[in-house]
Order: sequence, then structure tokens, then C-alpha cells
Amino acid sequence: MTNAFLLNARWELRRLRRSRRLWLLILPLVAAPVGSAVADLYLHVPSVDTARVLGLFITAGLAGVLALDLVALAVGEDLAIGAHLTAFALPQGRRAQLGGRLTLVLVGVLGSYAVGAALVWELSGLIVGTPTGATAPILIPLHLALGLPGLLLFLGGVTAAGAVVTRSAAQSLVAGVLAGVVAAGVGSWFLLERSLSLLFPVGLAVVGLVGLAWSLYRFPSLEA
Repeated sequence: MTNAFLLNARWELRRLRRSRRLWLLILPLVAAPVGSAVADLYLHVPSVDTARVLGLFITAGLAGVLALDLVALAVGEDLAIGAHLTAFALPQGRRAQLGGRLTLVLVGVLGSYAVGAALVWELSGLIVGTPTGATAPILIPLHLALGLPGLLLFLGGVTAAGAVVTRSAAQSLVAGVLAGVVAAGVGSWFLLERSLSLLFPVGLAVVGLVGLAWSLYRFPSLEA
């Protein structure tokens, strides 16, 4: 079981490297700090906390796109072409097969977000000052930084479940995008009602984990 898990994780890494999608994980590390710095200077952001909130949203947006794309590739593409039946000598545990690939993708996305967020946090502190009397942002930067990984897990879980249901990478991407829009809408409503708390991203993370668990449970029973 453990050997199959690690073998599939290595195979997913090799596939990402050969398709050059592995380089996409660099985007939150490079594009997010640069884009955040340009936005801070161009928009004349009034305080360092506001700059950090803006930069964290940029970083999470890039990481979210990666979560949608790479999870859909790891699940939906294999189901569509039946590659999961020919990539390794059978029998092997299908759950270990999918689990190894999804774990590598999600760890990569979350790690990329974490490093990008840390860079944005430090860079914002260097570029933007906080003058006396500056308006505080509507969101607390530290809470936002800790809550956004919940959104990423939510997107990954919905995309994986969508790929298992539709057996299509393209349709699972659509499901993930729609889920992200719904999550953003619900979060905005909570924010306007001043009832947004850390329970919201925790709930998103739980839904995402349930989606991932359901995908692992359902995957072995699927036929190519």
C-alpha cells in the first residue's frame, strides 16, 4: 500500500515535469509578490495591512488556479483515457494510486501558496508604510492568510469529486470554478453581514476533505 502510494506520487511528479506543468507551481512564488508590489505602488495602498490583504488574495488566486488545473489533470484525464489501467502492472490499490497523485498535487499547491504568501507578507512590509490615521482593512491579514488554505482544499476536493462524477478533466474544471464562485459569494455575504469568522474557511476545508475522501472511496469502482 505504502509502496504503491509513493510510486504513484513519483509518477505524478514525472508526468508534471514532462508536461512542464510543474513550473506552474513557481507562479505564486514569483508572480504574486511582483504583482502585489506593482499593485501597491500603482494604487498607492494606504497601509501595510491593506497591502498584505491584497497580496494574499493575489497569491491565493494563482494557487487556486493551480489547484483546479492539477487536480483535474490528476483525476479526470486518467479516467477519460484509461491510463490508470496501463501505467503500472495490475493489480494495485486504486485508492493508493489516486491518493499518491492527489497528495503530491495538493502538497505542492499548498506549499507554493505558503511560500508565496510569506514573500508577499514581507515585501508588503518593506514597500508600504502605515501612516497615522490610516484606515484599517476590512479583513485581518493574519486571519486571511490562515483561512485561504481552506479555500484551496475546497477547490481541490470539489474538482476531484467532479472529475470522478463526470470522468472529464474539462467538466471537473467547470465544477471547481463554479464552486469557487459560490464560495466567494457566500464569503462576501458573511463579510457584509459582519459575521465572517475562521469557521467559514474551516467549513470549506471540511467540505474539500470530504470531497477528496469520497473521490478515493469511489475511484476503485469506476471502469475505464
